[in-house]
Amino acid sequence: MNASFAAEVVSIERLSPSVVRIELGGGDIAQFTSTGFADEWVRLVFPNACGDIALPGQVDGKWGTPEGVPKSPMRPYTVRRWDADRARMTVDFVVHDGGVAASWAAGADVGDRIGIANPDGRFRPPVDAEWILLLADITGLPAVGRIVEETPPTLRTFAHLEVAVAGDEQPHITAAAAVARWHTGFGATPEITRLAEIARSIDLPKGQGYIWIAGEAQAVTGAREHFRDRIGFDKDRITAIGYWFLGKPRG
Repeated sequence: MNASFAAEVVSIERLSPSVVRIELGGGDIAQFTSTGFADEWVRLVFPNACGDIALPGQVDGKWGTPEGVPKSPMRPYTVRRWDADRARMTVDFVVHDGGVAASWAAGADVGDRIGIANPDGRFRPPVDAEWILLLADITGLPAVGRIVEETPPTLRTFAHLEVAVAGDEQPHITAAAAVARWHTGFGATPEITRLAEIARSIDLPKGQGYIWIAGEAQAVTGAREHFRDRIGFDKDRITAIGYWFLGKPRG
């Protein structure tokens, strides 16, 4: 069942040149129940034109906001960490010029209010998987970080991650993954991301595997098509998620 929660900013940390980490708590966030997916995401609900948080809910049997209430913009973001004991949710934001979420994160202060809605996720490796390949641009780093923390060490994990600059690399991912390769230059070309090109450079391990891809939608599609159509990898063992669209907001 759909659910939404009120929360506020508890702490803010500049994690790297391109990433701000914000911890959320308070409100009724203690009622949040994790989906259990390692790539879990929620829709964050930001202040509307009146400065209010209009949380979505059931209105006449449909999911939305009551008539006459200015809608709050919503954007999907990964739950980097959920601490049920402390009722704290950690969310990492890629900061850049423009954009509802990036602008909010760049100017956030402790005590600022925000909403949380619609938890979901898709990371589900087959039970017979012998290895996992994680391929993501910088927007997928929070999910990759949580995945490598929650994946049993007996399951070989390989990560190819595209960031803007070397300072955006996150050492714990390299330490946790059997192999982690960092690719810099995200945002430095008109296409912004080279995710599909990176996919074409990867030699897959032998044995039964699982591929998880996240990033810009068209680049993700190109990467998936490479593995599925050119390499012949089983499409049912690929999870490909468009986290964002070049030139378009995602609500």
